[in-house]
Amino acid sequence: MKIKRFVITMLALAAGLTAFAQETEYVQYNWFAGIGGGVNIGWDGEKFVNRENSHVGAGYAADVYVGKWLNDVAGLRVGWQGLTTSDQYVDFAKKKLMYIHGDVLVRVHRSFIPYVHAGYMKIDEGTAAGGLGVMFPIYLGKVVRIVPDLRYAIFPNAAIDREGAKSGRIGPASNLSATVGLAFNLGGKLKPKTVYVDRESIKYVDKPYAVHDTVYVTRPDVDTKSDEVNEFLRNTTLFEFDSFEITEEAKLGLDRVVEWMNKYPKVTAKVDGHTDNIGTEAYNQELSEKRAQAIVDYLVKKGIAASRLSSEGHGYSQPVGDNKTWLGRHQNRRIEITFKNND
Repeated sequence: MKIKRFVITMLALAAGLTAFAQETEYVQYNWFAGIGGGVNIGWDGEKFVNRENSHVGAGYAADVYVGKWLNDVAGLRVGWQGLTTSDQYVDFAKKKLMYIHGDVLVRVHRSFIPYVHAGYMKIDEGTAAGGLGVMFPIYLGKVVRIVPDLRYAIFPNAAIDREGAKSGRIGPASNLSATVGLAFNLGGKLKPKTVYVDRESIKYVDKPYAVHDTVYVTRPDVDTKSDEVNEFLRNTTLFEFDSFEITEEAKLGLDRVVEWMNKYPKVTAKVDGHTDNIGTEAYNQELSEKRAQAIVDYLVKKGIAASRLSSEGHGYSQPVGDNKTWLGRHQNRRIEITFKNND
């Protein structure tokens, strides 16, 4: 009866923690560390098992580790595992085990992480070992998570009975450990990966199943944005006469360009500078280049990577208005920004 109550209590606690975790913000950091404890069962590989000597023993397990996520799916972990087995059944169970392991993690889901492991197993003798495992993290906020961990290891029995292993009487030994512990994020948040989707399908992927540090955004409409920005630029005094210093009025509009480009990190922009025909061709060419570059410099200063920007000056070679009139010359003194989506 007591066992039944215990099982029901543990299931209720697990359900509550899982529900809480689902309401908690999930953030993937690349460095983490953890500690856990639990139980293990070992088998010495004896081929001839009888009721008096089962060659199976149960005991305690402890695990300490540190790891790093390389990206949003794959990670590495190294740790030390201390194992003991009781002498309830066999002589093998009196042994104390130590396993120094390295793990390759694959995050199939934020709460389901299978892995392969290999390392050095030490009992009486040292030997290589390896196997499979799986973790089931329960997230308690950004920093802490509860981690049930199930690991199966197989290794040559020479670590226990070198003479028996040589005789062929004994096959590979193995160990199954089940631990529960705490893991802690140590910092170094992974850079979110941006994935573009069609606007009509965004509602289906706003809560991705497996990769929780992927940001899904609607595909940018670069043509519409180019028209919108250039409309603003045409109706704004960008520079004072004969100058390439950006006005405060223009900076307000360019700040909105920065916000938009930050939202779409794969979008690039080309800045084209134009002038009217007052002055020499060489002078206007240089002025148009400096004005276009001034826009690029401002965007870079505000945080846009220089690799996403380019500029070109055209002088008065591409007029859109009549240079014989004041209005036409005003239209020709312009900056045009063209956005391109490189997804």
